[in-house]
Amino acid sequence: MKNIFTLAIAALLALNLSAQKIEKGIWQIEIGTGLDLGFNWVTGGEFDEKITSNGTIISEADGDWSDFYNSQTNFQYDLDATNFDNWEDRFLKNVSLGYFVADGFLIGLGLDLGGFNTNDDDTTMINKLNNLTLGATPKLRYYIETGRGNAMFFETSFGIGLTNNKNKIDQANGDWSEDKSSTFGSNIGIAVGWSLFNFNSREIFSVEPIIGFNIGSGTTNSTFTSYNKDEDIKNIEDRTDKFSSMGAYAKLKLAFYLGRHFWSH
Repeated sequence: MKNIFTLAIAALLALNLSAQKIEKGIWQIEIGTGLDLGFNWVTGGEFDEKITSNGTIISEADGDWSDFYNSQTNFQYDLDATNFDNWEDRFLKNVSLGYFVADGFLIGLGLDLGGFNTNDDDTTMINKLNNLTLGATPKLRYYIETGRGNAMFFETSFGIGLTNNKNKIDQANGDWSEDKSSTFGSNIGIAVGWSLFNFNSREIFSVEPIIGFNIGSGTTNSTFTSYNKDEDIKNIEDRTDKFSSMGAYAKLKLAFYLGRHFWSH
């Protein structure tokens, strides 16, 4: 069995000896297209909730999510290739940089950086919304040449991410509310994809459809505070949610391969 495994690895390596685009020393830059879909299934978790009014505890609760439901599903997609209103999110979300440390072997780092601030002001209220997203996903890929200059790859990854949200509403009558949340999560994933080098002028550009599966976990801490000026009552609701999930996804990305082969043309 050991000899069979060794021969299989040697055969896979041999397929890559002439793969100029995926040889040692090549750099890869990968960006998104915004064309993706995913299915997420929450498999478990627990919660802890406390509500206070003017410093006095009026309600406490904790338990497993299974007390309310066995699972939660979330299906999301974006297949509109003509919408470029939010091009930063479409192309720069999950941008990654990789380097071929050996023929066919790439080590990369994906980044998810984003955020926004809005301030809506009218005669009745002021609504301020802030968001910050930070994420990093180291990944390892192995490429197999499939003919005509194209390649198939297998990927494994580990990601961590932090998301902070804050929504503050100030009413003209003196009432106000503030909703804050912070989520930290991690996931491990596997994927398979194809690098299609359809533009062969210098063979540095590829279209990359990818399908994958991941398992994740995380914690969300949230606080909702409201104040009633007439009654001088301030209510605070603190909640902690811990969750685990699994999901599948498909996406289309664009990649650029730069190195010795690029400058030699």
